Amino acid sequence: MTTTPTDSSSVGRKPVQPETAQAISQTMVRVIKIMSAMKHHAPREHPAVDPSHYPLLFCVSGEPRRVSAVADSIHSDVSTVSRQVTHLVQHGLLEKIGDPDDGRAQLLSLSPSGRTVIEKLVQRRGSWFEQLLSTWTDEEACDFERYLSRFGDDVETVKAQLVAQAGAPPAPAPVPPPPPAPVASRPDADDHFLRTLSRTNQELSRER
Repeated sequence: MTTTPTDSSSVGRKPVQPETAQAISQTMVRVIKIMSAMKHHAPREHPAVDPSHYPLLFCVSGEPRRVSAVADSIHSDVSTVSRQVTHLVQHGLLEKIGDPDDGRAQLLSLSPSGRTVIEKLVQRRGSWFEQLLSTWTDEEACDFERYLSRFGDDVETVKAQLVAQAGAPPAPAPVPPPPPAPVASRPDADDHFLRTLSRTNQELSRER
C-alpha cells in the first residue's frame, strides 16, 4: 500500500535519521548528474536556445516581468540574465515592453516564437517523463510529485533563510578601551631634570 505524504508538523513523527539523510543526498547528487548529462543530448527546440535559457523563458511565460524579478525567480544574477535576454531578444524569442507602472522601466515577454518553443518543450518533457516513469503506477507517481514538491518548498525556505542571514549586517565589533591619557609634561619638572643632568656631567668632567 502506498503511503500518502503527511504534513511536516504531524504529531509523533519520527525525525529523519542521519543515515537516511545521507542516502537521500547521495541519490540526489546521482540523479542531478544524470539529468545534467542527458539534457546535453536532448534535441533543441530552436537553434538559438540551449538548456540554460529554459528557466528564463518559463519564468516569463506566465506574465511579463522585469529582469531583476526574473533573476530572483530563477536564482541567478542580474548580469547573467541580462546577457541571456540580449541573446534571446536578438533571435526574436523575447520582447521588451514598457512597464505600465513605471514608464522608465521595461518588462520581458515571450514573443510568439518564444511561446512556440515553450509549448513544444513542455510537450516533449511530458512525454519524456512518461517514459521515465513507465514502470510506476499513477498513484506512485502522484505521491512522488507531492513529496518532491514538498522537498522543493523546504529547499526554498532554507535558501531564503540563508539569503536573509547573509544580508544581515554583521554584529558590531567590541569597542576597545581608550588608550590611557598621556601624562602632561610640567615645565618645572623638565627644567629640574636638565639642571641635574648638567651638574652630573660637570662633576664627571672634573673627576677626569
